[in-house]
Amino acid sequence: MRQHQRWANSGSLRGRTRVALALSSAAVLVVGTACGGESATPTEESTAEASATSTSSTPPPPPTPAPVAAAKLPELLPSLEELKTIMDNPQLIEGPNSTGVAVPDPSQQVYEPENCASSFSGGAPPAYEGTGYRKFHGASQVQSPTPSLMLGESVVTFDSAAAAQRALANYVEQWRRCANKQFVWKMITQGQQAAFTLGEPVDAGGGVTSLRNVNDNSPVTVTRAIAAKNNVLVDVQIMGSNLAEQNVTIANRILEKIPN
Repeated sequence: MRQHQRWANSGSLRGRTRVALALSSAAVLVVGTACGGESATPTEESTAEASATSTSSTPPPPPTPAPVAAAKLPELLPSLEELKTIMDNPQLIEGPNSTGVAVPDPSQQVYEPENCASSFSGGAPPAYEGTGYRKFHGASQVQSPTPSLMLGESVVTFDSAAAAQRALANYVEQWRRCANKQFVWKMITQGQQAAFTLGEPVDAGGGVTSLRNVNDNSPVTVTRAIAAKNNVLVDVQIMGSNLAEQNVTIANRILEKIPN
């Protein structure tokens, strides 16, 4: 949210809400089971063959991946050059980083309804309250000199893959509950506001859930993508015009770097 404040103060109506990230898929362990044959009068040879068959057809389960350490979070995010390529925009520059979720300063900006902020802004408190998240790391980028395109990616650790999946499910449920509602972003210091219709969550494949919020009075949209893999939740936000599915592409790039 502090990122929003910096960009909003520049006088841009499209300024940026604090974008940080957020998606993903957990590893699925597949274990084969053997079926044993039965003989009325088994011989030593047939017994040995059955034993060998049982042993060879029941491989041990794959090891559980080690949780991602908090210190490794920055390494999961795409580089500025990668993002320039994905967005086809060489004018992107790095914005401020963030290390936690935060409520925006009400003297600077207000979200209405506040409990739907997670549909609009990456790293919004409603998505993380009560989840037990451990560490948050977010990065942001903005087009310069005209900030008509703004991005944010964040990665968040939990105690386990199961905890990350629970947080993801809660996140998606919040999106579903807020779908098709009117959401107003008030920029207090500028005396301006922007209204968006919040989108419905969409299964984008590969464990990614995406969302598109539409500004009814301009071509500006806010696209979102979230996922979870291992003990990490991925949270992505893009604000700009003529956006395709770059939000999903960025989320997948992050997922590729998370060990499974």
